Amino acid sequence: MDVNEDPPFVNSPEHLDPSEVHRRDEKLQRGNHSLAHSDHDEILSSLLQTIRTNGTRRTLTQFYVHNLLRMSLLRHGDQSRAPSNPTGLELSPEQDPGLPPRLVQFGVGITLQTDTETTDPQSFEQIATYLLELKNWYARQGSSHLPLDSPMADPYFGMVWRELTTLRHADGFQMLEKAYRAYKPWEQEMEELLGFSIEDAVYYTRELTDWITPRLEGQDTEVARWSPSLLDFSQKAIDLTDEAVWVPDETLVDWCDDSPRFQNFLERLTVEPGTASGFRTPVDVNPLERAPFIRTGDEYLLPLPRTVLYALANTFYYDLIGSEYQGEFQLRFGDWLEEWTEDCLLKVFSEDDIIRNYTYEYDGEEVEGDILILHDDDEPVVIECKGKKLRAETRKGNFGGIDPIKEDTERGIGDAYHQADRLVTGVQSGQITEIDTSDGTTICLEPSTLEDAHRWLVLGESYGSIATRDFAKILDITPVPYVCDIYDLQVLVEVLESPERLLHYVQQRTRQTTVQLRRPGTQYANSKTFSSDEIDYLAVYKRNGWEFPPGARRITGAGDNLREDAIDSIMDSGEFQFTF
Repeated sequence: MDVNEDPPFVNSPEHLDPSEVHRRDEKLQRGNHSLAHSDHDEILSSLLQTIRTNGTRRTLTQFYVHNLLRMSLLRHGDQSRAPSNPTGLELSPEQDPGLPPRLVQFGVGITLQTDTETTDPQSFEQIATYLLELKNWYARQGSSHLPLDSPMADPYFGMVWRELTTLRHADGFQMLEKAYRAYKPWEQEMEELLGFSIEDAVYYTRELTDWITPRLEGQDTEVARWSPSLLDFSQKAIDLTDEAVWVPDETLVDWCDDSPRFQNFLERLTVEPGTASGFRTPVDVNPLERAPFIRTGDEYLLPLPRTVLYALANTFYYDLIGSEYQGEFQLRFGDWLEEWTEDCLLKVFSEDDIIRNYTYEYDGEEVEGDILILHDDDEPVVIECKGKKLRAETRKGNFGGIDPIKEDTERGIGDAYHQADRLVTGVQSGQITEIDTSDGTTICLEPSTLEDAHRWLVLGESYGSIATRDFAKILDITPVPYVCDIYDLQVLVEVLESPERLLHYVQQRTRQTTVQLRRPGTQYANSKTFSSDEIDYLAVYKRNGWEFPPGARRITGAGDNLREDAIDSIMDSGEFQFTF
């Protein structure tokens, strides 16, 4: 195509078919193609061979083109989403186009295993087909492990499926807040190990974002004018994207500064093609999770959306846990979660209602508790925080086996539950009669004090459907607690605003989790009422007049806009500790 020719699709992105990828996926699932009977390694080998002949840089740029087109369609769809989907329930393919975000990141991670020049340009359609078929291979294998009506089917299949399709249910700014809170106490250690602090990391991320955002503004629309479809790009579209998303080292220095601290930051968060070996499955640590900047020669690929924010939240953990500070770091690292939980609760409750870091005597030993809420005549709330991460074997779902899922659920949710339940049952039995607060005050507790207490567990990372529904199938615990992660909690208190409304929501959600344990034959068996995202429940609760509607409904995606609005409000009010 002549570079001086007018773009063939002027009314961008209206010519793009938003359901194209979904229809391609459905066709692959029917199995009428050459890859249908291939195993994982055969599909992956074919994908890598295609990338090698296509060239590493060209492939990386093509992933960026696809992401730009997807964002263009999403923005275009937002204008019609409200009238076409007034309930805000699950998005149709026309409203959520393109390859799933995690599948794109997986594809980029696989591409980083190569470092080749283009010898035979390939269509992105072929690369996308291999990725979709890898996803479908996992689905086919998963169906052979457990019957779909088994109580364990959802957690078994759901874990690996989320690794292939969705990002974590948390906003990028929430991940940045986690990074700031988690690593701020370790500034001196980070300085010694890495040559920069978390303050520096946040500052450089902000400066880069301020330059990258206007650089890419309108780029999606322009690229769409030269792209026949979501999977078929003209060379002009690839060239336009390449020119926008690859920048020399000098440009990044101009955007930030030429200090050794910035160079240390950039070097720590950079990966070069051909150096990322050992990444073969969606649950392996993706190179982008540790180093979101990609460098070829003296040029850098601008990071995909949110990858830097997500990397900052987790990547420095590996530096500190593998250093001479390991012992103290392991002991104190979880403090950020308790502190953030208390800050969230202070939006709803008064300081006098919240008791944090209390102790009590139990079986002759001093035991610590995280948070106890005693608010007027409302039911008390016993909160335990747990930062336990899900291991790779658990995230493999049906490929890792049932045992790792059970073990991680027990060590995360189960241990936190037993800690909360110990206080409740101890007080009710008269074995525990008082607690000592962190300021030295002693509070006497009668057996009736915690008679109707809620057991509430706050996690430090997203457990997906394990937290919203499936833990009750895995663990034998009664009464059923309420479980959410810290990112959900921040949105909950922003939306629910009052103690009464928050406690009513928690009570209703706990009841939902309880009734979903009913066995096949009830109206709740295998119900679509359930979602892996807590904010989907919150959105339905709010839209239904602060109640949950009766009957089964599909609610996946219901909370997307609500989360965005809540985070915007939190940003506007300056509640995040970092400055951005």
